[in-house]
This record gives sequence, structure tokens and C-alpha cells, in this order.
Amino acid sequence: MLQKSLIHKNRGRARALLYLSPIVLIALVAGIINLAGRFDPDQSWHGVDFSKHEAVEIFRQYLAIDTSYPEGNEIPGAEFLARTLESEGITVHVERLGRRNANLWAILEGAEHQALVLHNHIDVEPAPQPETWRFPPFSGALDPPFIYGRGAFDMKSLAIAQLMSMLEMKRQGEPLQRSLIFLATGDEERASLMGTRRLIQQHPDLISRFYAVLTEGGSVEATDLTEVKYWGTEFGQKRFVDIWVCDGDQQRLQELRQELMQASAPPRTPGRLVSSFLATYSGSRDNPELRRILNRPDQLANHPEFATLPPYTQAMTRNEVVVFPVEVDPEGGFKMRLILHLLPDAEVEEAWEELMPASLEAFDYVLDIPHGPAVLTSFDHPVFQTIDKLMSERLPDVPHGPLFLPWVATDARFFRQQGVPSFGYSPFWIVSSDSQKMKGRNERMPVPPFLEGVERYVDLVGRLVR
Repeated sequence: MLQKSLIHKNRGRARALLYLSPIVLIALVAGIINLAGRFDPDQSWHGVDFSKHEAVEIFRQYLAIDTSYPEGNEIPGAEFLARTLESEGITVHVERLGRRNANLWAILEGAEHQALVLHNHIDVEPAPQPETWRFPPFSGALDPPFIYGRGAFDMKSLAIAQLMSMLEMKRQGEPLQRSLIFLATGDEERASLMGTRRLIQQHPDLISRFYAVLTEGGSVEATDLTEVKYWGTEFGQKRFVDIWVCDGDQQRLQELRQELMQASAPPRTPGRLVSSFLATYSGSRDNPELRRILNRPDQLANHPEFATLPPYTQAMTRNEVVVFPVEVDPEGGFKMRLILHLLPDAEVEEAWEELMPASLEAFDYVLDIPHGPAVLTSFDHPVFQTIDKLMSERLPDVPHGPLFLPWVATDARFFRQQGVPSFGYSPFWIVSSDSQKMKGRNERMPVPPFLEGVERYVDLVGRLVR
């Protein structure tokens, strides 16, 4: 029995505090798997009036809407997307939830009822200390070659690429073979309770139409402005279990934290799809020994120097626990957050036995287990094959293939739990120094690769629905 009651008098409020707490799971280590790319190194962008580009102006206007939590509001963001779609004669459904949450979907009907879904989330991370930014974080400032704004990477740029794809499919006026759905959900940065998870519960008829989902999670690894080492399309991630531990004694929680930080689970042989990814990915590594090791995933768990392997490699072969600092609980006492990162085939109970010390039973804790074991999407799916073909044709010199995310949670996991194949694909070739600003100050997107990525995404969607 893993569930225990909290010590707070108001149990419902304590549980809401857990479920509505921010999920800070996107913690890619710089230089391992990151978004990367380029803008033309010959600086041919000089003198270009980017404001004349429709996608740029829509992107800037969207960035100027504060959809952050807890100060911002998703509803104006949803209404902006709705107006843009409706201006082209596309019917839009906006679901307003309370004072700040919203979901939106629009459908272009095709010959096939089953639809390709272009999914994005409306909300963005907070932007504390806005006075320290070069431009206000919700201004959408254009300072060539960059557009500045919170959410430029996560994930309003991709949302606009999807929006432009929807508009272009409508404008071309050609019948679609497959139906197309533009889906923007809220609350993703806070566990998706009012977004994707609610949509799945409340709109099963809509979900039943989903043929496949394209969303965030894809990434590109580059060595410099002109060379990409690996362009990955996400097909799966770990299972994440949120835990809050509560106690009236701060020192006791600190001691438990130190004990948990030493916890380590034994490595396991990766499953078939993760092993296939590692073997493909191995060819992009500079270190010959690492290439050899990754090319034999079946030997990873028993490698004599497993502890010296890159952290992301270790993470793909074992269950882990991430421990956050102890903090004051507004309900009284103190609390500490834990996140279990479980391998796709792992059960909560077995990971608990591997990682949780016996001393934890002296504390009160609560778990958020949003779904069952992680589901991965096969590379054999036509959507992945289409992405693979597009990359081969348009970027023939760029190594590309599947990508498993060991430290990142996206809403793709919820769609996969419903049996919907889902992939994370990023069309943007962006320098890593900009991608690393994603949750920091002066988040920005360089315009030339943004426009190039939008065009690439439109091409992809056209191939998938025509």
C-alpha cells in the first residue's frame, strides 16, 4: 500500500496542492540532448524586413500575450488562436475553464474520419524579474535576427508552425485525404490537469478521432552553426510519478532528502525500441568507445564501467528518483517533492522497493500516478516514416532518427496511454545557446530558422494529410 494520508487537517486542499503543483521535468543537460541549429552564418539576414512575414507577425502577437502561470491567462491566448483560424473560415471550439484556463480545437475534414492532430500547449513558464530582460518578456520584440519572448521555445514557435500548416491546408483548397485537427491545450506546465488530461476525460468522441499526434519533444543536437550531429524524433519517454512528503520537522525532512539523494537502482537491459534508438544514436557519438557501447544496448546493464557512462545513458537503463529541496508548506509544516522516473516497463511498486528507504514510512506522503506504465510508439508508424523521408530528402547530410527522452515529460504520454501514436518533432535548426535560454532570461528565437522551420513543417503536414 503506497498511499498514505497527509498530516494536514484539510486533506482535499493538500491533495489539490500536489496535483496543481508545477511540473519541472524538462531538465535536459546542456551538450547531451538539446535543441540546436543555425541561422545563415553569412548574415544574409541583414536588411531583411522580417515584419512583412505573416508567420513572424502572428508569432510576435502570440508571444505578446501573457499565458504564464500563475499571473498570466490562457484564455486570451486561445482566443487569439481562434480569431486567426476563424479569419480563414475554419470553425473553432474554445473551451474556457474558470478564469484562466482554456483548451481549443479546430478541424479540417478530410476523406478519412481519423485525423492527424497538431498538438501544442498554450501556457508558458513564468518570467520572474522582467526588468532584467533585454526586452519585456511578453512583448514579442523583434530585434533582428531574433524575436524575444517567454515561450519562444516552449512552445509558441512550434504552435505557430502548426497554425500556419493548418491555414495553408485550408488556403490551398485541395481536398484532404486525412482529416486534420489543430489542438491547443492549457495547464501543461502544471501537470495538464485542466488541459490534455481533462480533454481525454471529457471529450472521448474527439479523442476517438485521433489517428496520430504531432507535438513537442523532438530535438536537434549540433556541434556548430553548420553541422548537426543528430536530429531526433521523440517516440517515448519514461513514466513520471509525483510524490510530496510532509512533516512538521524540517531537519527530519532534510535527513530524508540526503538519504534519497544517495539512492540508486540497478541497471536493466533496455527494451526493444529503446535499444533500437541507442544503436541508431551510437553512430553520432564522437567517442569511439561510447559508439561501441551504445551499439550494443544488450550489454549496457552489465558494462564494467557503467557508472562512468554519460548520465543520459544511465537514465535509459534504470529507474531514478529526483529529489527537490525542502520547502515551507503553506498548509503548515514542511514539504519535499520527489519525482520517480520509471522505465517504460517498470511498475511503481518495484521502483519503490529499489529507491525508497525504509525510513520514508515514518513520514506522511501522497502520490500522483496519472497513468499506467509508459507506452512507446513504434518507428514503423507511417508518421515516423514520413518524417524520416522528409528529413532524408530535405536535409540529406543530417543524421536523424528516433529519440527517447529519459528526463522529459510531455503530453504525448497521455495520448499514448489512449492508444494514440504520438511523436515529438521540432522543425527548427537553432543554436544551442538560444535553446538554453528556454526557461531563463531573454528567451528568443532566431527568425531565419524559424521561417525555414515553419516551411518545413507545412511540407510535413501536407505529406501526411494529402
